[in-house]
Amino acid sequence: MKVKRILLGLGGTEYTPVAIRRAIELARRHEAEITGATVVDDSRLRDVGPVPVGGGRAARALREYRMDVTRKRVSEAIEVFRDCCATECVPSRLCQETGEPFSLMTNLARYHDVMVFGLRSVFDCGLGVDPQDTLARLVRGGVHPLIAVSREYREIGRVLLAYSGSPQSAKTVRRFVQSRLWPGVRLRLLTCGRSADEAEDLLANMAAYCRAHGHTPEVEHSREQPGAGILAAAAEWDADLIVLGNGAGSLWLNRILGGTALHVIRNADRPLYLSQ
Repeated sequence: MKVKRILLGLGGTEYTPVAIRRAIELARRHEAEITGATVVDDSRLRDVGPVPVGGGRAARALREYRMDVTRKRVSEAIEVFRDCCATECVPSRLCQETGEPFSLMTNLARYHDVMVFGLRSVFDCGLGVDPQDTLARLVRGGVHPLIAVSREYREIGRVLLAYSGSPQSAKTVRRFVQSRLWPGVRLRLLTCGRSADEAEDLLANMAAYCRAHGHTPEVEHSREQPGAGILAAAAEWDADLIVLGNGAGSLWLNRILGGTALHVIRNADRPLYLSQ
């Protein structure tokens, strides 16, 4: 898989500078172009809820304040993005949209190879969704593979591949290995909550697949439940990235991720690679 087009969410949040840096690092490594995308949902920003009698002036002031703050933050993010791309000589373009963020980002994702967003704060405000569920909804809608950056930038040297044994989980691991986003990284395959015999078989088969693609992964079996086990293993090994897809059954139910993946998103302190 060649990476030639990167979609970057310029949300004007505390994660945006790290997301810009990550996208530029990948663009330089793969000679790719970055699309910096902003979406301002005017209708939600104007929705201040029920207005009591005599509260019209205060409601208008609140609407104007929310619009001004959002546009200022987005403008600042755009300026940083343009300056960074120019400094690093990375080809880029800007897509500024107004409307419903999820459908617009889903449409843009169709024409890009990888997406870069903030881990828990994708857009500045106005989504009407728990910020911790936002990534899940994006991935479910087809915005993947998605790299969710943490607050602090990390060089990617150690990658923890969470593998449940499901076809969807295997697909995510294969997709990451084939993409070679960071050639030469150390890989560690992790299986949680399985018997020793099951884990040994799963890890041996996937390790053989990785070796066929030029990697020699370490393997680890955790008896902890997947959510806690993945985070504990990542912390102990000091992983720089966690690769996470569907686990047993269908995790991408309804409007959010299921137990394991959502637990990791809500509690991770390092970047994630998310896919289906």
